[in-house]
Amino acid sequence: MALRAESESATKRVYGWTRSRILDGTFAGGTLLSEGEVAEAVRVSRTPVRQAFLQLEAEHMLELYPKRGALVVSVSMTELREVLMARGLIEPWAAAAVAKRADRSHTVAALRKLIAQISETRTRADDRAFQEVDREFHQCLLAAAGNGLLTAFYSSLRDRQLRAGSLALQNNPGRESEIMAEHVMIVDAIERGDTEAAAAAIAAHVDATALELGLAPLS
Repeated sequence: MALRAESESATKRVYGWTRSRILDGTFAGGTLLSEGEVAEAVRVSRTPVRQAFLQLEAEHMLELYPKRGALVVSVSMTELREVLMARGLIEPWAAAAVAKRADRSHTVAALRKLIAQISETRTRADDRAFQEVDREFHQCLLAAAGNGLLTAFYSSLRDRQLRAGSLALQNNPGRESEIMAEHVMIVDAIERGDTEAAAAAIAAHVDATALELGLAPLS
């Protein structure tokens, strides 16, 4: 029983370690990972690595090649555009919906706290944490809009959004400061109760990401 629990724990560690590096772009699309290298990095045997790779293959993040390793699946331009199109439809609606709420001050406070956390990740030069908190900012806004179905759908885009965000930052390292300024504009408009400005600010924010990825503006 103890050995099984230890094996499951090792698999979970390998899975989390590998997955996070795919999402933040450390392992870019097209990178070939070997079981031995990952096992050495995480300090486990090859068996949990093999099991973790199978899980990531099921999530379409890896393609397995027996005796060669695992290839990190690239995010296609079509997929990136579809993710951003979904964001461009949902997020302006959410920003306007929150701006209309009489009790929006609680959401504004939460969003400003997240902006401060994003700033702190920049001070530490922690790109992975930057991406996670940035994603939390948008998820907080969606949740505050009050539509459970759309919030759940938006959550399902998480992994794709993180990979898209990583690619955008790789294309333009200065994008981080732009993101923070755009977040402030969004929250300022929500705080004023300006529904049109809030929707326009977040639409422009999504468009800016599209441009960094080499896509045409969505709005």
